This record gives sequence, C-alpha cells and structure tokens, in this order.
Amino acid sequence: MRSLKRLYLFFLPYWKTVLLSTVLIIAQAGVGLVPPLLQRAIVDRVIAERDLTRLAALLSALVGTYVLLTLLSMADMYIRHALGARVIVDMRVRLYGYLQRLSLSFFERTSTGELMSRVTNDVEALEHFLTHGTALTFVDLLRLVGAAVVLLFLDRRLALLVMLPVPVLAVCLRTFNRRVRPLYRRVRDQLGSINALLQDRLSGMPVVQAFSQEERELRRFAGESEAYYRARVAGVGYMSLFFPAMNLVSLMGTVIVLGFGAKAVVRGELSIGTLVAFLSYVTVFYDPVRRLVDIDNVFQQAIAAGDRIFELLDTTSDIQDAPDAIDLPEVRGEVCFNDVHFRYGTGEEVLRDVSFCIRPGETVALVGPSGAGKTSIANLICRFYDPSSGSITLDGHDLRKLRLASLRRHLAVVLQDTFLFNTTVRENLLYGKPDATEEELIAAAKAAYAHDFIMDLPNGYDTEIGERGVRLSGGQKQRLALARAILVNPRILILDEATSSVDAEAEYLIQQALESVLKGRTALVIAHRLSTIRNADRIIALEDGCIKEVGSHEELLSHDGLYSQLYRRQLRLDVGE
Repeated sequence: MRSLKRLYLFFLPYWKTVLLSTVLIIAQAGVGLVPPLLQRAIVDRVIAERDLTRLAALLSALVGTYVLLTLLSMADMYIRHALGARVIVDMRVRLYGYLQRLSLSFFERTSTGELMSRVTNDVEALEHFLTHGTALTFVDLLRLVGAAVVLLFLDRRLALLVMLPVPVLAVCLRTFNRRVRPLYRRVRDQLGSINALLQDRLSGMPVVQAFSQEERELRRFAGESEAYYRARVAGVGYMSLFFPAMNLVSLMGTVIVLGFGAKAVVRGELSIGTLVAFLSYVTVFYDPVRRLVDIDNVFQQAIAAGDRIFELLDTTSDIQDAPDAIDLPEVRGEVCFNDVHFRYGTGEEVLRDVSFCIRPGETVALVGPSGAGKTSIANLICRFYDPSSGSITLDGHDLRKLRLASLRRHLAVVLQDTFLFNTTVRENLLYGKPDATEEELIAAAKAAYAHDFIMDLPNGYDTEIGERGVRLSGGQKQRLALARAILVNPRILILDEATSSVDAEAEYLIQQALESVLKGRTALVIAHRLSTIRNADRIIALEDGCIKEVGSHEELLSHDGLYSQLYRRQLRLDVGE
C-alpha cells in the first residue's frame, strides 16, 4: 500500500485538474441515480393509473437526464485520459532524469534492458490505473453508497437482502489480493528479464551470428518468454476463477430480490414501479461491486509496477554533490592525486598509494600493462567514482567539494570504447557544445583529421551514422570522438587510448594536430602505443595499481625499468608486423 500512496502523490501538481475531474465524477454519480426514480414514476403514475398526461414530461426528464449523463461522461473521460497521459509523461521524464544522475557503478550492475522495462513497460502499466482505476473506484464508491441509501429508502427488507453478499465479496477479494500480488510482481520482473536479454542479444548480434549461435539464443529467448507466459497464466488462473464467481454471487442477490419482491407485489405490499426501480438500483448497486473487483486487479498490477519504479527512484547515487559543494567558474588545470586508493565495489584494490600532480598546461601520459589502473585514474578525475581513501584535487579543491556540473564543464574525454549517437555527424560533434559555429565545427573536425572523410560521406556533416556509428570504421569513429572533445575547448583533456583504432597515417596526423590542441591545456594521455607519447612532458608507468616510474621518455628509457621493457617489447611487435 505504500507504493499506492506514493502513486497518488504524483497527482498533487495537477490538483486543479483532479478537482475538476472529481466534480464531474460526483455529478455523474448523482445524475446516474435519477433514471430509476423516473422509471418508477412512469410505471406507477402513468402505466398503473392509465394516465398519459404526465408521460411526455417524465420522458423528457428521462431523456434530459441521459443527455446530461452523456455530456458529463464525455467531459470526464477526456479530462481523465489527458491527465493520465500527462502524469505518465512526467513520471517517465522524471525517471529518465533520475537515471542520468546515478553513478556509473549503478549502470554496471543493472542491465540496460531492465532499466528500459521500468521506464517504458512499468510506467505504461500505471496509465490504466491512473485513467480508470482511481477515478472509477471513486465514482463506483459514490454509486454504491448512493444506491444503498435509495434502496433502504424504497424498502429496508429488500435492501438488506441485496447487501447480504457484500461481506462474502469483501472476504474473497482480500484472499484474491493476498495470492495474486506476488504473481503480478513476478510478471513485471520476468518482463524486465526478457527486455534485458533482448537488448543484450540485439546489441551483440554480430557476435551471435559470427559464432553461429542463433539456435542457442533462440532457445534461451524462448525459455525466458515461456517463464513469462507461466507467470501470466498463473495470474489468469486466479482471475478466471475469482471474477466469474464474484459475478455469480452478485447475480444471486438479484434473484433473491426478484423472488421476494414478486411476492411483495402480489400481496400488495410493494408497487410494480417500486420493484422496477428497485431492480434498477440493484444493478446500480452490484455493478460498482463487480467493477471494484475488476479494478482491484488493475490496482494489483499498478502496485507491482509501482514497487519496481519506486525501487529505482529510491536508489541512491554513489556520486553526489556535497551540501557545501562549490562552483569553479575558472580553472587553471592543476590535478593532484594524494595517496589515492581505489577499488570497484567490494573487489580488490586497483589503485594503491597513488600520488602525483599534473601542472596546469602539462601533458602527462599513463602507461602500463592491462589492468594496471590507467583508466581508473581517468575515471576518478572525471569523478565517475570516488577514491576509497585519499583525495584528488583540482586547483587545490577536493573534487568531492566541487559540483559535478562545474567539474565536468571543464573536462573533455575521448574514451577507448567510442560511443556515438544514432544521429548525424553534425549532431554528434555538437553534443558537448550545441551553440558552436560552423567555423568552429569544421576547425575541430580538421584538427582531428576527420573533415576530409566527413565530406566524402553521402550527406557530409548531415549524414546519419547509425547506432553507435555502425556505418563508420573504428578509426573514423575515434576521430569524430576526438573532434567532439576538441570542439568543447576544455581546460582538461583526457585521451584514453584515443588513437588505438586509427591507421598509421591518421595517427601521425592526429598527433601533429594534438601538438597544437594540447598547448596550454592540462592533458592526461593513456596509450598502449608508446610511440604516441614521446613528446609528453612526463610519463607515469603503472603496474598492479602502483606507480613504478615517473619521468620523460628519454629518462625512462635510460633507467631500463618498466617503461623501457614495455617500449622494447612494442618495438619488437611493430617490427614483427
């Protein structure tokens, strides 16, 4: 029920629309009680007394009541559905905005498909609850109470007979809720698993086909779908037993009223018009009961979806702005690591006792074998993670005391695993600086040796490049990512294997361009190709998360240490090629 209460809180910003809808619902409930009274008058005062003088007026009143009820229903339906759509859109946007504020560690332990399921399917499941469940529950409760009052007014004995099945319905509904709620949660979870598997395998389709694993993946997807089917059928089983049974109970109430009412009419204790009206009110009374049972099914699904949504909204980001965090309008670019230790989650330490400073405008290169901790250092500077102990400062300020937006405004990163959006070359390049001029855009592309190949594309800068830049080569994607970073004109530039996928000629030209691009900026360069970092001001050699050597290219070669070994090994590999 906690989720249900939190769902209702989403209505607070729309209280005026909710108030208008409530007025329309109350009006519908009140007007809906009038027709049986008019029908009673027609039977008792016109048919029974054989007096047609009142027929036209009563029929006109009945037609007017139905027209008014229709107009109220039309207005209410439009307002409710528009409100539901508005709330759903806002909830989806809120979820997406919240996801963007979560730390990278959250996305590492949660599949993309599962998150997509919560933002799309689970939110969609709430729309029926918002547009039908809540409003119809309210109007049906009003009709139920109103019908009960009128029934008691018409004949107390028959009214009590009508209400006899209600306690049975209530007990059965409580039992149904207790059994079906876990099933609906299982259905939502299984649907999330299907989406996660689908997203993962569609993204990896080249690997699936390359290893001829289509049949295996089909069996796996069919297995997940079968589990979803079993969960759905379990819920359907309860529904197919419960709802018809509840309908039978309510129909028995009608039979009882008809039996006792017929006897009362024959004995002269009840007029025919009153019995007709009574039977109409019995329908008015039991219809809400039957619908409340149906709507409860909607509530259970909404609670299951709401649990998953609020589970996401209750997730706390590992990386947040401190209460006293400050903005840095200007940055000189001095980055210092002070006795930094770091591990991912509860894993082993990947950095130990790391201490160094990058002076403003200095280019520092990180080298070392895979797993040495190079990319972890880059991630810590971007504050994708916080150190387990120690501190990292920018111009003397601990990164944890800077607002994330302020820190990252002065950073640009080119990652080894290049990510490009499924849009045009232009939009990808302008991603970090949407207001850049055409001249700035072209200058950045030229600096990254990307302009020429862009102009060779079918529509130049307006060419669609496909999902993750699938229509481009690895080298072209990296050059676009480099141009995107250059265009931002950052004070601190991080290049993580930024030239690992380009050919020798492109690498040479990019290095030439970077000589001018890096001037005056603080730069951290991570490279496996050691030939690309000869001109770095300093080189830091890492191994097993520790700093082994620091110096220039010539100094480290003369020491015959880790860097020298890596350099000679790479020379042998290059010669072998």
